Amino acid sequence: MKTTPHLLTRVLTRAWMICAVLASLGLTACDDDDDDSGPAQSNIVQVAQSNSNLTTLVAAVQKADLGTTLSGTTELTVFAPTNDAFAQLPAPFNNAQNINGITDQNQIATLRGILLYHVLAGDLNANELNAQAYTTQRPASTGINDNTVYISKPAAGGVAINGNTRVAQADVDASNGVVHVIDRVLLPPSQRIPEIVVARASASTNPEFTLLLQALQRPAASALLTAAANAGANLTVFAPTDAAFRALLQQLGFTSLDQVPNDVLVRVLQLHIVNNARAFSTDLTNNQTVATLNGNVTIGVNNNAVTVRGAGNGNTPANVVTANLLATNGVVHVIDRVLLPQP
Repeated sequence: MKTTPHLLTRVLTRAWMICAVLASLGLTACDDDDDDSGPAQSNIVQVAQSNSNLTTLVAAVQKADLGTTLSGTTELTVFAPTNDAFAQLPAPFNNAQNINGITDQNQIATLRGILLYHVLAGDLNANELNAQAYTTQRPASTGINDNTVYISKPAAGGVAINGNTRVAQADVDASNGVVHVIDRVLLPPSQRIPEIVVARASASTNPEFTLLLQALQRPAASALLTAAANAGANLTVFAPTDAAFRALLQQLGFTSLDQVPNDVLVRVLQLHIVNNARAFSTDLTNNQTVATLNGNVTIGVNNNAVTVRGAGNGNTPANVVTANLLATNGVVHVIDRVLLPQP
C-alpha cells in the first residue's frame, strides 16, 4: 500500500504526541537513539579529581598510596573533606602543596589512617545511612576504638558525623560507590575520657577541667573515675568548666572543693554521666529527657545552641560551650554550669 505524505505526517505527529505524554509521566523518553546514561562511569578517585574543591583530598590520596584502593571495583562510601576542611588542620596536612612535600613515613602513615577513617564498606546513599555507629576501613589500634564513626540524623535534616561534621553535598555517584562531600576532616579519637580531662587540665596555656579532675580524683569518686576510664565503655559526659565549679562553691558557701561532702560530690558527679549512650549534640532534641547515673537531665535545643538542666538547677540551664569531644570510649560536652540533682 502506498503511503501518502499527508498520512505519514499524521502518523508521525501521533507518535510524537504519545511520546510526549509518556515522557510527562516519567515512563520513557523518545529519542532518535537509545542513549541510556546508565551507571556512573567515573570511579571515586576520578570523581574527586573532577571537583576543584577536593584537590587537597586528591593530593592526600596520592601521598597515602590509596589511589588503587579507591578506584577499584569494590563498592565503597567515601566522606570527602573539602579544601577548606583540610585548611583547618595543622601543617603539613592543611593543603595540597604541603601534603605533596611530606617525606616522613610516620606522617604518611598518619595521613593514610585519617583517610581510611573516611571510608565505609558498601554503597550507602544519604537516605541509607542510619543514626548508628559504622566501622570504617581504618585498621583498629590494639584495645582502642579508633576506627568507628557515628552518624546522626539531626531533626533539622541532613547527615552529621561524629557530631561536628556535616555532609555538605550528598550522593555523588561513582562507578564503585558513592561520595559524600563533608565540611570537616574526620579525626579518629586517641584518648579515653579521663585522658581528655587530664590533658586539658595540664595544658600550658588556658588549662581547663582542673577542678573536675580534682573532684574525680577524690577517693569517694574512684568508682566513677574507673568507669570513665573503661576502654569498653560508651559514655556521654557533661564536663563543667573551672568557672562553673567556682560558681558552685560560691553558691554553697565554700572556698574549696575539699569542703564539699563526699556524698554530695558523688551525687553531683553522677548527674553528669550518661551510661551506655554516646549522645552527640546532633542526636539531642528540644525538651528531651536523658537518664544519668543519678536521675534525669533535660535537654534544650535552639538552632545550634544546646543546653542541659538538672532538677536542682531550677530554670537556669547550663550551656554546652564546646560540644562533641570524641573519646575512644564516649563523647564529652563542655558546659558552663554544674548540674545539680533534686535537693
